[in-house]
Amino acid sequence: PLELIILVYKRLIENLREAQRAIELGADATPAAEKALDLIEKGLVAALDTKNGGDIAVNLAALYDWSMREILQARLKKNAELLTGVIEVFKSLESAWVEISAMRASEGTGSREVMSNPISVIDPVIDSSVVAVRG
Repeated sequence: PLELIILVYKRLIENLREAQRAIELGADATPAAEKALDLIEKGLVAALDTKNGGDIAVNLAALYDWSMREILQARLKKNAELLTGVIEVFKSLESAWVEISAMRASEGTGSREVMSNPISVIDPVIDSSVVAVRG
């Protein structure tokens, strides 16, 4: 499912950029914004394991909640700039998951590096994103 999560992030970022462009052009951003919201809710939020995920799951849930509110506000206020922060957060998260995927792939070649603790890759990204969102 790691590849699926990465794919969701890629599609999400594409839809956010499409919504941002639509707003900038004065066009209807609703279709792209709705797709982005669906990807967050049905793809990312639904995949969270809040019972076993600890602080990471809690922080991801908070980021997803914040991002959904920002997307709605951007669409309602027709303010493309509101989507810039959301896109940056999701780009950082996507990069972290890609790195974890690469480490898992290299695990079979004898390289253990950080793979014994993939949390060490994603946790700093989440922490910096939460600080940026709350700051």
